[in-house]
Amino acid sequence: MSRLTPLILLCPLALAACGGSEPAVKAENASIDQVAKATQDAVKMQPGQWQTQIKFVSVDVPGMPKAQADMMGQQMAKMSETTAETCVTPEMVSKPPSEMFGGKAGNGCTYEKFELAGGKVDAVMTCKPQTGGEMKATTTGTMSSTSYELASDTTMSGMPGMPGGGMTMKTQITGKRVGDCPAATKG
Repeated sequence: MSRLTPLILLCPLALAACGGSEPAVKAENASIDQVAKATQDAVKMQPGQWQTQIKFVSVDVPGMPKAQADMMGQQMAKMSETTAETCVTPEMVSKPPSEMFGGKAGNGCTYEKFELAGGKVDAVMTCKPQTGGEMKATTTGTMSSTSYELASDTTMSGMPGMPGGGMTMKTQITGKRVGDCPAATKG
């Protein structure tokens, strides 16, 4: 599961910086790069210090022994207690947001649907990692240039090394701009 964790977290975080009063974006069966280009002018994240928290609401791995499932639940709960802070520089905001929208091209991900309008996002991303299997993340929520609140339902199937070959996970991601970046990281 550790190989998949960054990918799982990227999907909902990929949507975190969309601006609410910007033009509508709608795409179907689009690559990450296509969505990034379509949202380049619609994404207006304010530079500054951003605080993000990911809360794991539930995790279900069919076929996993109860003791192992309990341990995984405890690890996820512990991760939910973590708040990350990131300095978003003006330079970062001015670049195309391809990594923000699910990572680099070639990672096997496609947006079945991506809609962004009026401060609301509704997206379905499907990824087929080189290791096998498939991951599908449905993300909905609201955002502005200074905050976001997203919910993501992720289903993984046919994953090598997982009992039953898959799992489902629900996460909530909240973030907000908390001020200016520390002077040493402003670039």
